[in-house]
Amino acid sequence: MSEKTEQELRHALGNAKAEAEALKSMLGRAADRLEQVVEAECSTEEQVKALSTAKRIRNAIDQADAAHSKNA
Repeated sequence: MSEKTEQELRHALGNAKAEAEALKSMLGRAADRLEQVVEAECSTEEQVKALSTAKRIRNAIDQADAAHSKNA
C-alpha cells in the first residue's frame, strides 16, 4: 500500500470516527430532550413508551461504545 493511500485511509477513518461520535452525542441529546418533553406534556402511557425509547437509544449508544472499545 502506498503512503498516500494509507494517509487517505487514515483520514477517512478519522472522519468516520468523528462522525460516529457526533451521532452518538446527538442521540444522547435527543434522548435527554425526549425525557424532558414527555415528563412535562404526556399521559402516563405515553411517558412509559417514550422513556422506553430513550432507554433503547442510550443502550444503543452504550453498545456502540463497547464495540468501539473492543475494536480499539
